[in-house]
Amino acid sequence: MCRCEKIARLRRRAVLVVVTLALAVLGACSTPLPDPQSAGAQIYQVRCSGCHAPYAPASLTAAMWEMQVERMQTVMVRAAVNPLTEQERFLVLTYLKAHATDAASASAPAASAAPVVSP
Repeated sequence: MCRCEKIARLRRRAVLVVVTLALAVLGACSTPLPDPQSAGAQIYQVRCSGCHAPYAPASLTAAMWEMQVERMQTVMVRAAVNPLTEQERFLVLTYLKAHATDAASASAPAASAAPVVSP
């Protein structure tokens, strides 16, 4: 490994350490997760807080959570951390989507729909 590769590797590690510490400090001030006793919340808390403070599920839409969880699977592999199993992934995504920003609007009837009037 050449000297420039070593320096780049050390820089990446330093950035990772700084970001992890910053997120840990910010996480200490975060609000509690909704429905904390659910299996999805518990897996989310345990698996994600190993590297960073879990984000509030309502901070993203359901579609954004799908992309974020998929992205983190790759990040975990690169960091030599076991990625979520299929079951863990399903439970975490189900939990995050249920509490996502657009969760209430997805389950509520459309407000703009005209009422059906029978003759």
